[in-house]
Amino acid sequence: MALPPWTIELLRRGITDVARKASEPETIEKIKNQATEILQDLPQTAAKSIDAMLRTAEVSKKTVERWSRKHTALAVPLLNGSGVLMNDHGSGVPLAPQVCEAGYELMLGDSVTGTSMDERLSRRLQRLLPAGGDYSIAVTSNFSSALTALALLVDERQLVVHRSQAVRLPNGRALPDAFGMFLPVIQEVGSRDNILPQDFDGLESFCLVMADVGEQPLELLELSGRDAMQAVILPVATLGQAELDAAGAAEIPSAESMLVAGADFVILSGQGVLGGPECGIVIGRKPQIDSIKASRVWPSLAAGDAARAMLAMTLEVVASDPDEIPTLALLSTSEENLRGRAERLATRLSGSDNIRNIQITAEDAQLIDGGRWRFASRQICVTHESMSAEEWQSNLLEDMPAVAVGCAGDAVCVDLRWVSASDDNRLAEALGGTISAIPNT
Repeated sequence: MALPPWTIELLRRGITDVARKASEPETIEKIKNQATEILQDLPQTAAKSIDAMLRTAEVSKKTVERWSRKHTALAVPLLNGSGVLMNDHGSGVPLAPQVCEAGYELMLGDSVTGTSMDERLSRRLQRLLPAGGDYSIAVTSNFSSALTALALLVDERQLVVHRSQAVRLPNGRALPDAFGMFLPVIQEVGSRDNILPQDFDGLESFCLVMADVGEQPLELLELSGRDAMQAVILPVATLGQAELDAAGAAEIPSAESMLVAGADFVILSGQGVLGGPECGIVIGRKPQIDSIKASRVWPSLAAGDAARAMLAMTLEVVASDPDEIPTLALLSTSEENLRGRAERLATRLSGSDNIRNIQITAEDAQLIDGGRWRFASRQICVTHESMSAEEWQSNLLEDMPAVAVGCAGDAVCVDLRWVSASDDNRLAEALGGTISAIPNT
C-alpha cells in the first residue's frame, strides 16, 4: 500500500531536521566527545580484562607449582596457624641455622665419631647443666624413648605413680602406660583426690614419677625419711629459667627449677619450647644415669651423634642469646606486632574474589591444646566464597606449603603467634590473597 502524501511530507521534514542538526558545530562536537570517551574506555576495559586474566593465570601457575612441589618433596613445609605450638601436624617452627649446621657437619659422615665424639658431646652438655648437683645427662632418640630409659631403673627401685598424678600426656598415653615394654607393670598408690603420707607406706625403695601436663603447676612431695627419689616428666619445658624469663614466659617449667626444688630426675623433650631437634632428655643423679647408659638396651634408645650435637648447640645458643632460637623469638613477639600483621593480612586478603568475609580476633595462643600456658595473640578469621570451613581447612593442610588452621563456624581462623613475620607473604598467597608484597616487621 502506498504511503499517504502527508506521511511522506512528515518523513522528509524529519530527515531534513536531522541533517540540519547534524551539520551544526555543537552536534558534531558532542559526537566527537562521545566517540573519544568510547575509544578511551576501550583500552581501560581491555586492560582490566587482561589484568584479571593475568591474575587468574598467576594464581593457576602458583597452584600448579605448589601441587608439583607437594608431590615431589619429601618434606612439606608447614605454616602453623592453628594457635597450638605442639599440635598433631608439627610446630611449623624451624631450628636455628647454627643448630642445623652442627647436625649437618656430622651427617656428612667425614667426622670423628665413636667414643671420642661421645666424650666431647658429653662434656659440652655437662657444662650446660645446673651447678650445685651431681647431675648427668642422657639423650635419647625421642621423648618416648626417654621414658623407656627411665624404666630401666626398675631393677634398682620400683617406679611408682600416685593415682592423683595418673594424668594423660600430650601424646595421648596415660602416665602409667607411657614407659614402654620394659615396664609392663608400674606401682600405683593412693587415691585420685589427694596425696597422703601413708599412701607410700610399705614401699621400701622407690622412685615416684610425676608429670606436668599443663593442668596446674607441679609441686614436689616431701618424702624425707623414706628411701625415695622423684622423677618429673615435663612435656613442655626448657633447660634453664633465664631464657624463659627473657621470653616473658616465666610460668613455663624448666629442668633447672625442678632440680633445684629437689627432683632427682627430669625428663623433657628437645622439641617445642626448648627449640632443639627431636630427641628426649633425661637429666638426673649421675650414678643412675650411668646405670641407664650401661644397660644393654641403651644403644637402641640413644640419640645419634648429629641429634646430640644439635642439642648441644641449641643449649649453647639459648645460654648466650635466647632470641636466636626461633621458638623463643616467637614467644617474645609483642601483641602490637601481631595486631599490625593481622591488619595488613586482612587488607591484602580483602582484594581476593574468593574471600567473602574477614574478621580479626584476639584469642590466646597455646603451647599445648588445653594447657595453662597461654599467650596473647591475633587471628584472621576468613570465610571462603564457595568452600565450607572444614573443606578449606583440609585443602590448606594438603597445600604447599601446608597451612594448619582452626575452624570457627563457616570461617577458618589463622593464628599468627607461631607464624614468623617473614612467612606472611606465603601465608597470604596460600589463603588466596593478591600478589602484592606485604612489608614485614
